[in-house]
Amino acid sequence: MTQQEQELEHAKGDWSRHDNKRYIGKIDRVNVSLSESWEVKYFIDHYLQTRGRAVSNGNRDKVVHALENFPGRAPYKRDELNAYLDKLWGLSPKA
Repeated sequence: MTQQEQELEHAKGDWSRHDNKRYIGKIDRVNVSLSESWEVKYFIDHYLQTRGRAVSNGNRDKVVHALENFPGRAPYKRDELNAYLDKLWGLSPKA
């Protein structure tokens, strides 16, 4: 296991008390249920990873705080949440 993988596993350990965090069906690949904490946690970790940011509790807290101010209404679409966060911080997905 590489150093980066070890650091990622250590960071994820703080959020490990939740259900299976894999996308289950089509709806779960499109929407994020902000009432299901495991789904929100997975979304946040995935967002940070795809934006080249460290998966840390500090970064997670920043994303959580930003999501609390999201102006949209349920159902929350992943693409809309990504676009909102990207615009807020001037980020984009890493290739």
